[in-house]
Amino acid sequence: MSVRVLAWGLGAWVLVCAVACWTVHRTFSLPEGRALPGVVIASLWEKGELVGRAVIARAGDPDGALDASLVSHAAATLVYESVVAEGPVVMHPDAALALSFVAGRDGVMATFDGRTEYVTPDDLLARQAYGKEIQWPAVGLRAGVDVPVLWALLSDRFGVPVYDLSRRVRLCRIRVVRSIPGDPPAPGAAVGVFTNRDVREAAFAAGRFLARGVNAEGHFRYLIDAPTNRTLAGYDWPRHAGATYYLAQVAALSGDAEVGSAALRAAGWMRDHAVTHCGAARCIGSERVVDVGATSLAVVAFVEIARTKLDPTYALVVPALTAFLRDQQRPDGDFMHEYDRESQRPIDIQLIYYTGEAALALSRAHALLGDARDVEAASRALAYLVGPGWSFFGSRYYFGEEHWTCQAMDDLWERSPNPAALDFCLRWHAFGRRVQYAAGDTPYDAEGAYGVGPLVPPQLTPAGSRSEAALATLDVARKAGVDEGELGPLEAQIRRSIAMLLRHQFHPGPRHLLADPAAVEGAMPASEVDWQLRIDFVQHTGGALIRWLGRSSADP
Repeated sequence: MSVRVLAWGLGAWVLVCAVACWTVHRTFSLPEGRALPGVVIASLWEKGELVGRAVIARAGDPDGALDASLVSHAAATLVYESVVAEGPVVMHPDAALALSFVAGRDGVMATFDGRTEYVTPDDLLARQAYGKEIQWPAVGLRAGVDVPVLWALLSDRFGVPVYDLSRRVRLCRIRVVRSIPGDPPAPGAAVGVFTNRDVREAAFAAGRFLARGVNAEGHFRYLIDAPTNRTLAGYDWPRHAGATYYLAQVAALSGDAEVGSAALRAAGWMRDHAVTHCGAARCIGSERVVDVGATSLAVVAFVEIARTKLDPTYALVVPALTAFLRDQQRPDGDFMHEYDRESQRPIDIQLIYYTGEAALALSRAHALLGDARDVEAASRALAYLVGPGWSFFGSRYYFGEEHWTCQAMDDLWERSPNPAALDFCLRWHAFGRRVQYAAGDTPYDAEGAYGVGPLVPPQLTPAGSRSEAALATLDVARKAGVDEGELGPLEAQIRRSIAMLLRHQFHPGPRHLLADPAAVEGAMPASEVDWQLRIDFVQHTGGALIRWLGRSSADP
């Protein structure tokens, strides 16, 4: 193929793509001015359930049907959703329909036999119907409205079977702006301004949320559906241990006796029911195959409980657990991440996070108990993580989830400093700034979050875990004498993330869409529109808040 033919082909391709993009934008964008004039959807919500609705001409002027609902539901919350734009959707196939909506911002206007009904963003949020049609967990991709839920809502509105409705209904996408009469103004963190008092209150509220979920035996409410306050299935020991560690941190910082009691119940359950034999050593788990992560985070939790004098006897459990971690370490410094208790042999497989967790656990154990074998093993693990673990072409431009690595680097610095690890962590956070959202990058309230592209609501937990690591890196960089001018972007990066976490914490949260707002006060959802509450979401985001309060340059 000649250069001329290739150039013509590329030119034609660019032209076709430009025309296609212009056509899609022209057809499906929602500029203001294309809305139904003056349409406001007034809804009454009580304990997360819709109990009254009217479509009105202007906010504050509900019709008689809504007035009657107000009388009979005195405790309900009145919410206005003003339609500010409308546009078409692609109805077939289901995936195209699902992807026609901006999660949490767009709803549906449906017309059937001359009658119009609405499914608003609040309707979909209450049923957790965003981010369900297309899911790719490996990269955190969750997009699209849950189409069966959408059709079920419309069928209920019209009183018509889904089959008949789907053949004859006309759907439009609507953009709404929500307002709640008497709602307090947005917090200062909405513009990136917050105080240490704001951070402290949020960290303590997160701890109290976790503490309320620890039952008498020591089990957490591991996963909660916030709108209904239902406990969902699932559990694992690494997250149990991590949440226990966070409770111990909050108990030490706040002096809250209830949080301290919950931490001891959770730790007691691990000590009495999950510590098991792994060869001559001890490990954490209840299955035939156990992992290094559970034991590592249990050590971190037990050390914190002993170090802060919540219960010093937990120091006695640590040596047998660190012996297991050392037994799992390979000659190159990495770890074999699983152990088969039946055959009594390690399984040389590597999983995300676990080597960094083990390095931090061994470092913390050495700081408490002084066993030189622990600091030597931790140092070798860190050297592997920032060296051979990332030795391949392009490694300086690609990074994994290294939040435990940088915390281990910080913990070891006074006893076993590793300048290569500091360089690695500074480069990792510089990479992170490239994928951190700025204001206006997405339709979502995402400034300070991390992700790629504007289409999917970013997960919130990575902002917490990366901030934990960034704060650890910042403190070490200052100890190492790195110029403050170079550290300004890192501190600004952290501040943006902390502000974003404060904005999204359920403190109090979207009360009108929650069955029991008090039960989930202080929790951190998975994303702006995914209100599943898992214990590690609080652990990492709360851990970032506590590190912010303890940073070396902390304000009074």
